[in-house]
Amino acid sequence: MKQKITFCTAGHIDHGKSSLVIALTGEDPDTRPEEKMRGMTIDLGFTFMPVNDEEIAIIDVPGHEDFVRTMIAGSWGVDYFLLTIASDEGVMPQTIEHAEIIASIGLKEGVIAMTRVDLANDKMRLSSREEARTLAEEMGFTDTNIIETSAVTGVGINELRDELARLTRKGGREREIREPFFLPIDRILSIPGHGTVVAGTVACGTYRLGKPLRLLPHDMEVRVRSVQTHGQSVDEVYPGQRSAFNLPRVEAEMLERGNCLVDGDIYRTSSIITVTYNHSKRAEKPLLHRQRVRLLTGTTEVIGRMSILDRDTLMPGDNTICQFMSEKPLVTRYGDPFIICHFSTKRVIGGGRVLDPHSKRVRRKKELVERYRQIEKDGERGLIELIMKEMPADRLLWTEEEIARRASFSEEKTRRHIETLKGDLNRIGGGYITTELLSYLGERVRGALEIYHRENPTTKGMEVGSLFKKLGYSVSDGATMSGIIEMIEGVQIEGKIVYLSESEVALSRSQRHLVERIIKELEPEGDEIKILGESGLREIVGSPDERNFEAVMTYLTRQGDVFRLFGNKVIGKKTLNNAINFLKDVLSERGSVRASEFKEIAGISRRDATAILDHLNNLGYTRRVSGTHYPPDNENRD
Repeated sequence: MKQKITFCTAGHIDHGKSSLVIALTGEDPDTRPEEKMRGMTIDLGFTFMPVNDEEIAIIDVPGHEDFVRTMIAGSWGVDYFLLTIASDEGVMPQTIEHAEIIASIGLKEGVIAMTRVDLANDKMRLSSREEARTLAEEMGFTDTNIIETSAVTGVGINELRDELARLTRKGGREREIREPFFLPIDRILSIPGHGTVVAGTVACGTYRLGKPLRLLPHDMEVRVRSVQTHGQSVDEVYPGQRSAFNLPRVEAEMLERGNCLVDGDIYRTSSIITVTYNHSKRAEKPLLHRQRVRLLTGTTEVIGRMSILDRDTLMPGDNTICQFMSEKPLVTRYGDPFIICHFSTKRVIGGGRVLDPHSKRVRRKKELVERYRQIEKDGERGLIELIMKEMPADRLLWTEEEIARRASFSEEKTRRHIETLKGDLNRIGGGYITTELLSYLGERVRGALEIYHRENPTTKGMEVGSLFKKLGYSVSDGATMSGIIEMIEGVQIEGKIVYLSESEVALSRSQRHLVERIIKELEPEGDEIKILGESGLREIVGSPDERNFEAVMTYLTRQGDVFRLFGNKVIGKKTLNNAINFLKDVLSERGSVRASEFKEIAGISRRDATAILDHLNNLGYTRRVSGTHYPPDNENRD
């Protein structure tokens, strides 16, 4: 699908933008009665014009000071600008203001039309062209030709059409077709017999008719009855296209410019965003910390306060990192351009780009500015690095889905950026941990185990769940815990037991003797199944100290020499092997066995038979159904 190209007009209130559009297209962008009456475009006017076998959209935006927000709504998400400067007047204050807005939202290419050339003498024409050229250089505009025109005589109109065609052949700004669909609403209509229609320029992603969308900030699902783009009904829309959506059962009164239509739950509202901000060198006053301002981004206008993170005052022409704290929820994405206007005068005083669309309020620190400067340098990849470093104190891993939602990226884009961070991120199961956090965690784990080994010399190590809980981390998945431990140098895990690699169980001489007596007492004769109660075993081996006996039994259990069964029963390693062999023979011959049958075969009590079978079931050697034991689903179990 070839991308549709969109131009936006800009310029002083009466420098002939709308007249120029009529001369180019034959259509009048002043579509509303109030616009006709006042003779000015007070809201976005849209016309379409065939160029290079394609149809481009021209957005005619208002030029008078009270409607700067409307201009930004139209100029965001377009490909090229069409800046008008009257040849008989030259550059005016509003011309500069609009040029600053164009530059702030990232538009660097377009065309400057010197209008009303029929009213200017040669001196005026030369002076105005020189002013236009100087303005283009100051704003950093590239590939921007200056063409003299007259909507009255037709001078330069064909040349201007050719210039629009040349820019169209270059293609538009790169837009992300694979990101989830995002459409900022800039126009809301209530059409009798059809209901509510909302329109805007598709910022990214595609939409196919039939799929429900979410309306933000209302966070409500809406059905789409029909879609139009460039005046035609379509089933699918793409980035850069002017599109209108018919939303049944949605009252127009509940909507306002700045609302968004989105697909999925990647995009969310936020009240705090972190930004890089340029205070205009033409601003009359410095920006003060926590000054109340108006922020305009996309089609949204909100009021809030600018928190300057590294100083109390930002002088005209300076740039720094700020947090904008909005008085109502707004929807932004990484890299979105914005304009800041003075709260009362509504004059543009600066602009910048969003670095983090879902920020937390932070204390002012210069280190934070450095961190966000790095994001500014590294781009989207830098935001993912920041998110990983923001891990809550009780967590160790972010999943791909969580990172994507936090950054408002698709999972595909998130995955792509994560691939470039392989040296800084480590994958464990379904999540990621930073190398920095893993190193810090390693120090804490080794420290905790050193203390544990010192206080528990007779045990091999610490249960992994208890270790993470002791360190204050909420990790419940055993595989995840094991995966993390396996990546920590100097630490090993066997089953659920974690221990230092160089650690050795330190038994006293009396404990070593007790180990020998217990193993000897539990040793069966031949294929006998020898099972004892723990209290009886303690009496037999002569261990009056209960704590000492428990420490040795724990050691033997973790060594795999002794097995504790239900009902305080104990068996040795050889008895366990004998029981497994008995069980395999019985299941091979009969297909199933109950405790009452197993007791006869093994020559033990029913209670002991039940304890043995339950233990073997827990180990996966049987599949118990209502007291009957069957071979496991995996019959190749050793």
